[in-house]
Amino acid sequence: MEAVSGKTTVPYTVSYRILACGAIDVEASFSTGEGPLPARLALQAYLSPSLENIEWYGRGPLENYQDRKDAAFVGRYSSTVSGMREWYTRAQSMGERCDTRWLKFTDSDGRGLMISAAGDTFDFSATHYTDKDLWETKYGHDLPSIEKAEVVLNLDCIQRGIGNASCGPGPRPEFEIRPDTTYSYSFRIAPAR
Repeated sequence: MEAVSGKTTVPYTVSYRILACGAIDVEASFSTGEGPLPARLALQAYLSPSLENIEWYGRGPLENYQDRKDAAFVGRYSSTVSGMREWYTRAQSMGERCDTRWLKFTDSDGRGLMISAAGDTFDFSATHYTDKDLWETKYGHDLPSIEKAEVVLNLDCIQRGIGNASCGPGPRPEFEIRPDTTYSYSFRIAPAR
C-alpha cells in the first residue's frame, strides 16, 4: 500500500494477526524514498467519541517530542483526550507523547481498548483534530470549528523532531526521518481491563 502526505508517497505494509482471546497483533513498516519526507510515519485511527478517558505509561504529562523530552519523565499518566489539547497562536500538530509502553482508552464505565508496544516503545497523539485540518486552520481560536467528536489517534512509528525553526535551525540530523530507510514497529490491541 501507499500513503500520500502532501506530495510525498510512502509505501507501507501492515500485518494483522487476530488471536482467539480477541487481541490483535499489528506489525507495520514504512519505506521512505529520496523525495520530500513527511513529518511523521504513523497509523491513524478514529475511535468512538465515548473513549474520552486516556491513560498511558510513557513520557508525560505534557506534550513531548523526540528532541524535546528531557523534562518529560517516564511514568503512568491519565487525562482526557480534550484535556490533552494544546493552545498555540497558530493551529498546528500537537499533543505528542513519546516512549510509550502502553496506552488505554476507556469510556465512563471503564470499557475500551488497550494498545501495548510489542517490542520497543511507540509515540502517540490523541486529539479531536486531524493534522490536515490543523494545518489548514489559521488561528488557535478557530479550533472549535474543526473539532471532531471522534478521537483521532496517531500511533507513531517515528515523528520528525521539532527543532527550533521558528528562530533557529531545524531538528538535528538524529531527529530527522531519513531517506531510503525502512522504519517498523509492532503493537497489540486488546480490550481494556
